[in-house]
Amino acid sequence: MQPKNLTALDFGDIKSSIKAYLRTRDEFTDYDFEGSSLSYLIDILAYNTYYTAFTANMAMNEAFLDSATVRDNVVNQAKLLNYVPTSIKASYGFLHVTVQTSLFNDAYPNSITLQPGVVATGGNYAWNILESQTATVDQVTGRASFRCLKIYEGSIVTYSYTVNEFVKQTYSIPTSSADISTLSVRVRANESSTTSDVYNYVDNVTTVSATDRVYFLSEGEDMRYEVFFGDGVIGRKLGDGEIIDLNYLVTKGAEANGVSKFTFVGRFVDSNGNSYGASQTAFEVAEKSNFGDAAESLESIKYLAPRFYSAQYRAVTSQDYEVITKKLYSNAKTVVAYGGDELNPPIYGKVFVAIKTKTGSQLNDATKKSLSTQLRSFAMASIESVIVDADTMYVYPKVYLNYDPACSGRAVSAIGTNATNAVADWAATSGINNFGSSFSLGNFERAVVDSDACITDSSTQISLLKYITPQAPNTNTYCITVGQPLYDSGDGQNDASCPKAPILKSGNFRLLELPGVDQYFEDDGYGNLRTYYNSGNRKVYTNDKAGTVDYTTGEVCFGPAAVIGAGGNNLGGAGGTVLGPDATANDVSITEESLENLGDLRIPVLLIPRNNSVISTSEPNTVIEIITPTISITPIGTALPSNIPINSLTPTDFNVVPTTIDIPDITVPGDIANTQCF
Repeated sequence: MQPKNLTALDFGDIKSSIKAYLRTRDEFTDYDFEGSSLSYLIDILAYNTYYTAFTANMAMNEAFLDSATVRDNVVNQAKLLNYVPTSIKASYGFLHVTVQTSLFNDAYPNSITLQPGVVATGGNYAWNILESQTATVDQVTGRASFRCLKIYEGSIVTYSYTVNEFVKQTYSIPTSSADISTLSVRVRANESSTTSDVYNYVDNVTTVSATDRVYFLSEGEDMRYEVFFGDGVIGRKLGDGEIIDLNYLVTKGAEANGVSKFTFVGRFVDSNGNSYGASQTAFEVAEKSNFGDAAESLESIKYLAPRFYSAQYRAVTSQDYEVITKKLYSNAKTVVAYGGDELNPPIYGKVFVAIKTKTGSQLNDATKKSLSTQLRSFAMASIESVIVDADTMYVYPKVYLNYDPACSGRAVSAIGTNATNAVADWAATSGINNFGSSFSLGNFERAVVDSDACITDSSTQISLLKYITPQAPNTNTYCITVGQPLYDSGDGQNDASCPKAPILKSGNFRLLELPGVDQYFEDDGYGNLRTYYNSGNRKVYTNDKAGTVDYTTGEVCFGPAAVIGAGGNNLGGAGGTVLGPDATANDVSITEESLENLGDLRIPVLLIPRNNSVISTSEPNTVIEIITPTISITPIGTALPSNIPINSLTPTDFNVVPTTIDIPDITVPGDIANTQCF
């Protein structure tokens, strides 16, 4: 008789199966297995069967992309789909460098070149340029400027291989800390050759001929990338004795992000052969270091590999555009694509791609144009790709907690810390800060209450924050929407002569017609915006028809208005003097310099939603961000507020873009003096 159960994986079930089999034999009829030495032999057999079954199960799991857990196995499965995971990414920043050259035979040199290698130090890291940079010298001043000089953190390494046709060779990069995006591959004819051919990376063989100098990449064991070359049919085949030079950057990745202070140590050589160092150089930090990142995670590989394969180097579906855009633009944290037919009114023949960057900053026009051009080669027929900015809607929770003092002798601050950490964990696991997500107040409060056993009760007030970005000093109408109904402070009240409490307020700004006074706007409860300024404790209204509010859709339109500044700021009077409250538009001197000094002008607007249990987005390019909540903790028995006091809205608290809870290393827009380099 054979064992009946061949599918059991539990040790106890396997042991019972063996005993059941032995009892069928005449020699072991009525045998007491538990009280005999034979029990130990049965244990050994059961353990052996158990481990064999477990090993076979895990081996089969590792053979499939969805169930594999070991990185090498995941990468090998992705390799079959022609997917190359991204490596660790070096952090980089930008410098504006000016060097003063010397006269030679009563003339300045024509040009000057900054040599590759280490050019700066900062934050205990070395910062490099990968290739030499040349600038023209001004023949009047003798100065040469290097604008937006891109510097990378790390160490430049060169590793060489000699091709041997009689041995099976693997050309691997012997470190897992190499930034593959900086890899340069050159091939020399022999060891004594001083010239080399540059080989270009390709991931699509459909356009590669037999003589093209190309190479291919794959991730090998222990995250060490391997370089492959053509076979004479697809790409040029290397000859015996040729030398392969691999030049790349070994980096610390995200550790070097956020460095803003540098010491310049680069070396220049002018067209006359003269050298210059740091003493002849002046520089300023244009962009602090950013964009350093770890190697692609297993979850990302599992998600993107099959989707990248299904795209087949062409963009047909919206998912194709999302995957391809992520491959083209490494700073994209998340991407959403949608057809123009989904808009109201519809725009046919276009696909819109919204990108949320890893740094939180918006894409400049040059980057948008470049990405649109690159996507055009993947698009079908005459579909036009339009890159748009992600629109952010902030959810601001105010959390009120009751706790039991008898529960623990810990400090009350520890309860608040636990609640804050729980909110951060909830945000990270729920993927709240993403396209198409929604905020659930029930799940949010559950995470807070479960964070500490001493919490007895909780209440959360929700308000929404959006920003108006005016184009000073032009007269425009600016519209924002939260995609859901707004709270009605006087429900059922239709008499406009009877005042309602405002349910939205703006931060301060200055208008061209009254440039010396900080103004604000709020709603009147009947669909109109009103601008006002504060005179002591009294509001002085300046315009009762400054815009409109749709309480059903959540759309707010401010204007037409000529905004010239915000937060006590303006475009300046004559001589740069601060304008007084009696100033008029004639006192404003608008210059190009004064416009540049405005920086990133934005007006915060706080709104109260009608239903705060679920906050969702109406536009496909909108992302919900959760502002780090304010948490108030009181002993049990203290009444907790249930509704937001209408007069408690303080939008001026958000003149600076707030910190959100799931991206601790995000770069807050506006905290860098210059953003023209990205």
